[in-house]
Amino acid sequence: MLYLGYISITIPFAFAVAALLTKKLDADWLVAIRKWTLLSWLFLSIGICLGMWWAYVELAGRLLGLGPVENASLLPWLVMTAFLHSVMVQEKRGMLKKWNLGLIIGAWLLSIFGTFITRSGVIASVHSFTQSNVGYFFLAFLVLSAAATIYLYVKRLPLLEAEATLESVMSREASFLVNNLLFIGIAFSVLWGTLFPILSEAVTGTKITVGPPFFNRVNIPWACCCWRSPVLDR
Repeated sequence: MLYLGYISITIPFAFAVAALLTKKLDADWLVAIRKWTLLSWLFLSIGICLGMWWAYVELAGRLLGLGPVENASLLPWLVMTAFLHSVMVQEKRGMLKKWNLGLIIGAWLLSIFGTFITRSGVIASVHSFTQSNVGYFFLAFLVLSAAATIYLYVKRLPLLEAEATLESVMSREASFLVNNLLFIGIAFSVLWGTLFPILSEAVTGTKITVGPPFFNRVNIPWACCCWRSPVLDR
């Protein structure tokens, strides 16, 4: 399920890159990718839920282990959830064009990152495969893809100006944006916690593992804010 989710993210990403290359950056490409984005989001949701059930059965009743592979699958899910919220603002008001393109590109890059985590063995996990040279190919592909898409994205920024502005910080559009920022905040904290053992070993020579207490302390307040967001209340 997770790999189906990873693979299907490629379709919205391809539409986004095509829109950037052809400079056709109106709402048509958003309409074309809505179903595919929902499909990818659904596959990832099913995979994450199955992983929770597996962890509960096999890992002594722990509902979610928050291992690197689980985190890697959660990252694109969070970014796509943010996109599915904000895409409605662009379709109706012509706003958040830069934001939505960035979210699609980020979701796809995070799917490649998740595949790298799983296949390289760079981070120990009960779900990851043994360490092999294939991880270096995924890493090189990730770096090259990120450089190319970010360059193209930055080059097209002048064409992505919003057609309207926020009328008020209490407006519906502002609440969508705040909700998006909360989702991205959670994604960043998960990414930081996942990469921290690698970064700490590279800097200090000692691998410092980040456990569930860190994620609970950081993400529970973020999740509560998302739950009480004006977007969900409306």
